Amino acid sequence: MFELDKIRVPLWLILTVAIAAVALGLGYWYYRLDPSNAKLIGFIGGIVTGLIVYLATFLTLLRPIQELDRFRRMGVKALLANRHDQNYYRRLVVKSTRRVDVMGASCSRFVQDFLDTESDDRVLVDALIKYSQLKVRLLIPDEEHMGDDAKNRLRGMLPKVAALQKQFSGRVELRRFADHAHHSFVLVDSDLVAGPIFEGDKSRYAPAIHVAAETVFGRKYDDHFEAVWNSCSANA
Repeated sequence: MFELDKIRVPLWLILTVAIAAVALGLGYWYYRLDPSNAKLIGFIGGIVTGLIVYLATFLTLLRPIQELDRFRRMGVKALLANRHDQNYYRRLVVKSTRRVDVMGASCSRFVQDFLDTESDDRVLVDALIKYSQLKVRLLIPDEEHMGDDAKNRLRGMLPKVAALQKQFSGRVELRRFADHAHHSFVLVDSDLVAGPIFEGDKSRYAPAIHVAAETVFGRKYDDHFEAVWNSCSANA
């Protein structure tokens, strides 16, 4: 029924109409003012000019703002040009309290950056000490599905992981899956940073996306990690 129909009007449209109406009203008043009243003419003219500039700027930026809001609603937090941005990961890891799940070609850079007990900057080790419920799980390919470069990095990483496992007794785990690594991602509590793994050295410069872990995109990676983790031997 016509009497019961409702039309949804965007807030930006209401704001635009309101500003335009005020500007038109003040503009009409401006042209009706006594020319001898210089102060009031200058004051009203300044307001009208300011409203017109604001409205033009608002309409120009409206589309980018709407696009940004759409990505925010989808849970997208950032796009990284390089998925090995240590400082970016550090800001996430330092706030971890529940879980840190990592999947990659060797996870050696992650261990070196955040889990090296001999380093002065060992933010994840400090988090493990501070939060007794925090767990760290690392997933990497087995020997048959790992490149030579990754194998070389792994030799230096395994002793560090073994020391962590001894220190934190069951709260730091490493498992290996029987396949090549196609994705590199880090799940930190409610955040996911994920990117592709390409063959060769160019992989380290691959982009990544940071999304909320509870999004559809994030849950796909979370479920994939759990499925691969459960399929691996606990003694891998």
